[in-house]
Amino acid sequence: MKNQRDDTGVRYFFTGEFRKYKKMFERHCPPPMKVPKGMQLCKCHEARGWMYYLCSGRMKVYVNNCEGNDRIVAFLEKDTIFGLDHFSPEQTSLVTIECMTDAWVMPFDGRTLETMIHENPEFAVELTRYYCKIIRQLCHDAQSQSVNNVFVRTIDFLRINWGEEDNSRVPLSQRDIAEAVNCSRSSIARVCRALKQAGVIVSEGVGFRIVDHAGLSALRGKYVSFR
Repeated sequence: MKNQRDDTGVRYFFTGEFRKYKKMFERHCPPPMKVPKGMQLCKCHEARGWMYYLCSGRMKVYVNNCEGNDRIVAFLEKDTIFGLDHFSPEQTSLVTIECMTDAWVMPFDGRTLETMIHENPEFAVELTRYYCKIIRQLCHDAQSQSVNNVFVRTIDFLRINWGEEDNSRVPLSQRDIAEAVNCSRSSIARVCRALKQAGVIVSEGVGFRIVDHAGLSALRGKYVSFR
């Protein structure tokens, strides 16, 4: 029997939500453009007026925490859209969105988005669902990831996103995970050592593989008492 993911419905990775509308985006947007790894397509406190359809690649969405370090709040992959807080072009972005890999994107603005909504009301419903998923993820993050200890935060992050036996490859560096769970790189190194010693993960290139999902859940119960 496969291990099931966390039942909150929350994910930190967003992928595939708008695949069925890709042809519509292609009709209304300029041709896809390549953006290099490290480029910031949205930047906190700047107003750019552009939103994007992500054709390929991976993005990270982050803010700066009180110590001036990056705090990742979501990862974006193929067939998602981002930059929606630029719908009103005079408003500044609340987050920074940066390419983790080379990527291909299609830009669009608020008027283009309005045109697509009027053209296809089902798209408007899907857009609402997408925003609700984002809100649920942010609320979960504020409730759980900000108050639990670093071991529980890390284990929850892993269980939420890789809670199935056929999807247990974690392709993130320790720095990426540290920024996602709001702690130092050394803290994540300590957590990973403990998970390796317990036999629940094994190193695999940049990242690792979860090999014992039941053991990961059991460890959460052990560490949850040390808040």
